[in-house]
Amino acid sequence: MKKKMFIFCLILILSLSLVLTGCGGAKEEPKKEEPKKEEPKKAEPIVIKYTHGVDTNSPHHQTGEKFKELVEKYTNGQVEVKLFPNGQLGSEDRGFQDVQNNVVQATSMAVNNVTPFSPSMGFFDLPYIFSTREQFTKVIDTLWDDINAKMIAESGNRAIIWFDQDFRVLTTAKKPVEKIGDLKGLKIRVPSNPLMLGAFKAWGSDATPIAWDETFNALQQGVVDGQENPHSVNLASSFQEVQKYITEIHYKMWIGPVVMNEKFLQSLPADIRDAIIKAGKEAMVWERGYIAEKSAADLKALTDAGMVFLGVPEDEAVWQEKAMAIWPEFYETIGGTEMLEKVMKTLELEMPK
Repeated sequence: MKKKMFIFCLILILSLSLVLTGCGGAKEEPKKEEPKKEEPKKAEPIVIKYTHGVDTNSPHHQTGEKFKELVEKYTNGQVEVKLFPNGQLGSEDRGFQDVQNNVVQATSMAVNNVTPFSPSMGFFDLPYIFSTREQFTKVIDTLWDDINAKMIAESGNRAIIWFDQDFRVLTTAKKPVEKIGDLKGLKIRVPSNPLMLGAFKAWGSDATPIAWDETFNALQQGVVDGQENPHSVNLASSFQEVQKYITEIHYKMWIGPVVMNEKFLQSLPADIRDAIIKAGKEAMVWERGYIAEKSAADLKALTDAGMVFLGVPEDEAVWQEKAMAIWPEFYETIGGTEMLEKVMKTLELEMPK
């Protein structure tokens, strides 16, 4: 009996050993690696090509840099603004059309390069429409929507920034101009703009239209005796080398918009479009402070270089009266008086008739 029990126990132990050995020796199946989840591809940014015709030290470019900074901030990088200065993508003269055709998405220019496509913007060129920069700011801030409605209706483009380079001043070489009679006999280079030419002719000057890229040589060679531009332009153009006197006439501010195509803007998601418009308005406010400081610094640089600053003409009221007398001649040129009437109402001034 004991023997049988011993044999049974031995068989049981051996069986268990075999079972345990079989289990322990089984090779574990290698774990299959789960496929890695692909990161969602980041959307390509919307690119705004922003062009202008002057150098990187100009208010054009500095305003563009501020706009770029703010757009990219407010869109969290969903929009990239690429700046092309110095006419790399075309001249200022054709910039407005390039925006209309979406060749570029934004450009800045003097307002007289807008008026061939949006005649109602011609009110900005009327001599003495603004006597101070504050008046200009008030009109832009009050009539922002009215101005854009007109520009969009006439051209398909809208302004997202209106900036200025302060008032255009008169520079001369032969003699100082301290009163209107001193202009007699002087040839003054003026852009080929009927309103600007009309003002100088009304003052008794021999107003001479000359292309901008020929102006320095014309002054240097005595073809013309003077010209009119803001301090920033005069310094950047080295006019201190060929001009002596500065007379601070307030007949016209250098005014220009940054424009974008309205269809392009409306094609963007609403939050992106709103961010671009917000960035434009903030860049515009920034530029107002920037140009005030720059204008003063540039005048100092010109006088340090030997130019003589004569200040405001002693009879400026006469200049203003004669210049504003020509307004009615140009009401048709500026697309009628609808916008002008709103401007004069905003400024609480009477419109010449």
